[in-house]
Amino acid sequence: MRVLLTGSAAPPLPDGAWPQGVTTPAAGQGVPTLADVASWWAPHADLDVVALAAQGPGFLDALAPVAPEVLAGVVPGPAGSEVPVALRRRAADAGGAPTRPTVYVDASQVPAAGDAGTLGPGSPDPTVPARSSTAVGHLLALAVDAARDAAGAPGRVVLATGSSTSHDAGLGALRALAGAEVGRVAGDAAVEVLRAARAALGGTDLVAAVASDVPLLGLHGASATLDGRGVDAAVAQHLERELGAVAHDVAAAVDRLASDGAGGGGALVGRDLLATATTGRRLAGLPGAGSGGGLGHAVAALGGRLVPALRVLADDLGLDERLAGADAVVVLADELGAHELGDGTVREVAARAGRHALPVVVVARSVVAGRREQAAAGLSGAYAWEDGDPRALVERVARTWSRG
Repeated sequence: MRVLLTGSAAPPLPDGAWPQGVTTPAAGQGVPTLADVASWWAPHADLDVVALAAQGPGFLDALAPVAPEVLAGVVPGPAGSEVPVALRRRAADAGGAPTRPTVYVDASQVPAAGDAGTLGPGSPDPTVPARSSTAVGHLLALAVDAARDAAGAPGRVVLATGSSTSHDAGLGALRALAGAEVGRVAGDAAVEVLRAARAALGGTDLVAAVASDVPLLGLHGASATLDGRGVDAAVAQHLERELGAVAHDVAAAVDRLASDGAGGGGALVGRDLLATATTGRRLAGLPGAGSGGGLGHAVAALGGRLVPALRVLADDLGLDERLAGADAVVVLADELGAHELGDGTVREVAARAGRHALPVVVVARSVVAGRREQAAAGLSGAYAWEDGDPRALVERVARTWSRG
């Protein structure tokens, strides 16, 4: 019997983990890894292990099987520092056939810069540091160069936006790509910055691998989520206004470029999160525009696509083909609840497994979703170790589901 194993028992970080202080559980605190579960299950079945992580270093690690080439680089950081970064490059598909190079980068590698003017005057708390995405712009510039093929033709760049500490609607990234000075851009200046930033891409297919569908603004936007993560409500409201001002300036620039016929027309995102978005005023409301504190918004303004990170991984790792050779699927999760059934690995994997009529089993720390929700998601079973021994539970479930 062949079992496809995927998932993670680590609780997911909020998308765009600003401010600092939102951390993952430390190793050795009773959280089993995918490798642990694989070793416990292995005696009972032939395993195919597929790592999936929507954000953070795990995103790049998951791509190692198809993008084994690791490129090292340095980008400018806060206060003139230099920040080492890693990029993964894929030069050929799994079958070895030539294809357009793809470079994968993770925004959480680089710290947010304290560029003056990011928060703007009148902040209710002057001690709150600026959260500029300037370093992400430099990271994208590196990726664009690395994605070119031997003849210099543009390739594809995938930016994982989740867990970024920036919170500026991607303004710093746009300025860095354009080579513009620090400060707010508006009017003609915004048009020129956006024009130069798009030109810097040189035809690169830019994809934001977003960890959630959070919009940039509004009650469920990027700044609204900060209120529940220790940020004072007045500061969160001020940041909302600042992001709104940036969104207004960028929207006007997008519309100006579109009317001029300068690379601004056409759909900004495809089937991935929205059917069409041809006007600047719609950018802030795009699902995923608020990912990474607004990095998704910047990618959309550049003409890129917003795609759920788990979908990017599943497609690029050939998950559908691997499911075709499996007899059952096991997903490891922290908590089987609203997140996993809405934006998480369980939903993505179960939907794909359903097309192959495969049973899907979830092993989790806790299960809060009822049987009706589980059945609606296409799950065949869900098991929780709660305060018990995860190894004992995994071995018991393996014996049950690996028979014959």
